[in-house]
Amino acid sequence: MKLNEFKLERLFSRFRTGVKYVLSPSSCESCTMKEILDLADAECKNLWEKVDLGYNDYRGHVKLREAITKRYRNLGTDDVLVVTPEEGLFIALNVLLDTSDEVVVIHPTLPSMHEIPRAIGCTVIPWMLESTAWGWRLDIDFLSRTISPKTKLIALNIPNNPTGYMPVLADLQRIANIADKIGAWILCEETYRGMEHDPAADLPSMADIYQRTIVLGGVNKIGLAGSRIGWLASQNRSIIAECFGFKDYTTLCPSTPSEILALIAMKNFAYLADRNRRIILENIELAEGFFNSKPEWFNWSAPNGGSTAFPELKYPYKVSELCDKAISEASILIIPDRIFSINQNRFRIGFGRKDFGQALAMFSGFMDSFTAQDSARE
Repeated sequence: MKLNEFKLERLFSRFRTGVKYVLSPSSCESCTMKEILDLADAECKNLWEKVDLGYNDYRGHVKLREAITKRYRNLGTDDVLVVTPEEGLFIALNVLLDTSDEVVVIHPTLPSMHEIPRAIGCTVIPWMLESTAWGWRLDIDFLSRTISPKTKLIALNIPNNPTGYMPVLADLQRIANIADKIGAWILCEETYRGMEHDPAADLPSMADIYQRTIVLGGVNKIGLAGSRIGWLASQNRSIIAECFGFKDYTTLCPSTPSEILALIAMKNFAYLADRNRRIILENIELAEGFFNSKPEWFNWSAPNGGSTAFPELKYPYKVSELCDKAISEASILIIPDRIFSINQNRFRIGFGRKDFGQALAMFSGFMDSFTAQDSARE
């Protein structure tokens, strides 16, 4: 398998620690070790104090898998495999796909969701999200028109990174029905599930809707990105068993200290999700105020889930030039659309952190300079 460069992570690796401001993170406000341990109940405190640093259960700590199943309606502990988040995508896609398969992938999305199938040798069909006056839209009829007997997999990322798009339940059910007609699998990256901007719009997991689904979840979006704990889950126990076997060639077993921290987080999921939702909603208000106040520069497409948005930079301004100059002239890291393999003159912003207002203020000042330079060239 020959993988192309993971441009998103290479960009973060190169600049994350060297810039003063990161405007485009996908992660939310991180928790400290103390904050998590202060949430621990007696059981978790005992596990933490007696943690064994040897090899552990390769599937993941049973207590953690029990806590994860509470996020689903129809799953037991044997339906869950603990992984690192990116590892989970790598394992699931390699287990599900063969060279001759066809894959329909929501777009834009995490680069690995289309790059790994491409590297396997699959035909990858982008399923493009569309920006409308009232937000992002996914054309479900496109899926009906496009799938064929060769379509092995429909790959989703909901709530979507980078757009913040969320479907309604009826759309998820339609997607499941379309997949079921040809026996296709669904892979859904759902690490932002539980981070809907309106808690009343909370969606069930695709794993609870359709049996031939495998989902990727994790604690990275509720403040524990550094724990590197995620999971694969499915009603189809045989596919989880296959992923378990593949994992022998990757990390083998999880980090036990990270698992205990993740267990504490999962027992306090509602509290941590609400904590970050409050930060997100405060920052969205700032973002919408700024982007909507500059219609000569931007088109704002409102997100309704997760901690990212994907505004459009209006021509004649070029997003590639904007992002390059933001780094070199203002020490601001901004992720351009080319990182997601599209060319729509868009860029990702991330508003899940407490310092977003400061980063946005610096970006506003930079935009004054950037647009003045562009006007001077005309």
